[in-house]
Amino acid sequence: MGRLLFASEAAAMPYTLEEIIKDEIRSAGPITFARFMELALYHPELGYYSSGRARIGKDGDFYTSPHVSPVFGRLVAEYYLKLKAPLRADGCSFVEVGAGEGYLAKDFLEFLHRHHHRDFMDCNYAIVEISPGMRHKQQETLGSLAGRVKWYSCVEELPSPLTGVIFSNEFVDALPFHRVRGADCGSIKELFVTLVEGALAETMDTISTPLLARHFNRLDVRLEDGVTTEVNLNACSFINSLSKRLDRGFVITVDYGYPAPEYYSPERVNGTMMCYRGHTSSETPYLNIGEQDITSHVDFSTLALEGKEAGLVPELFCEQGSFLTDALSGLVSSLTVSAASQGELGDAGLGLTPLVHPDWMGAAFKVLVQSKGISDPALFSGVRNRADSL
Repeated sequence: MGRLLFASEAAAMPYTLEEIIKDEIRSAGPITFARFMELALYHPELGYYSSGRARIGKDGDFYTSPHVSPVFGRLVAEYYLKLKAPLRADGCSFVEVGAGEGYLAKDFLEFLHRHHHRDFMDCNYAIVEISPGMRHKQQETLGSLAGRVKWYSCVEELPSPLTGVIFSNEFVDALPFHRVRGADCGSIKELFVTLVEGALAETMDTISTPLLARHFNRLDVRLEDGVTTEVNLNACSFINSLSKRLDRGFVITVDYGYPAPEYYSPERVNGTMMCYRGHTSSETPYLNIGEQDITSHVDFSTLALEGKEAGLVPELFCEQGSFLTDALSGLVSSLTVSAASQGELGDAGLGLTPLVHPDWMGAAFKVLVQSKGISDPALFSGVRNRADSL
């Protein structure tokens, strides 16, 4: 996932994150947008995520599905049980990468505890979280359930070989990405961050790594002249790291994004980069540095292709609405076994709508399921599967 720990920079800084970035440019010259984003989001003292400054939910900067309704975590738990069955493994793992404030883990574990206690005791729940501040929030959210969770700072720390499910929700979109622009004769240039009269500004130059050209060549995509877009090399490293840890099981990626033909469409002339602060979006990454989120949509074709090369088989690609609806019958069965669950069943129905409705989160968010060491096509037969589009 690149250089995200900044071990040599961990001492408290006497000045702003913007000044730290400017000092690096003065010292080393223009930096890639990926490096700028790495500092803005993951600097250990002042980065948006690493500092614990990230705010999620009604009073924060953006929503995620676990903040919209606890039914999201319950349905993910049902999907975990569905995928766990053919693994036939004792001590099955569920690994959540980038757990936000811990609401999915809380809802997932509470649901298993109430309705599938044997599976609750059998589940090895792990969270991969680089930020001490976010880890503290997760532990507060989980309360007494925190004792059922193990934390790791990076994917490479996970025990291996691992059997189970590795899950991420709105994690890949916040991995540092490069920004490139189509140039003459099908070539590409890269956007760098520099200084102009003391202010952060963008400049265009030769690409910083041949991996950027390789990215478009293997997708057979030609970037039109003047079109700006993103290339997330860290997402490729991330998928490779997951495959190395996983022996048998599944990788589930939930995020907003497109297959490559849609992602790199000439109509998307300015790419997909967005910044979020106080539920307001903008395209201004050089303001409020360390105090706003910076994201781009996910190129799911690249995740699938990189996964194939690393031994992961793309089993399912669909909209979030279809994915969650596929787990709904299991949830209803779990909640109708006792009269005491009737109120919970009603609450689940109310909370489901914004998660699955196509005008809300149901269509905007996509789900990619990849497998390793196991093949059971019947697991995904009930979903409108667009894996062939990747």
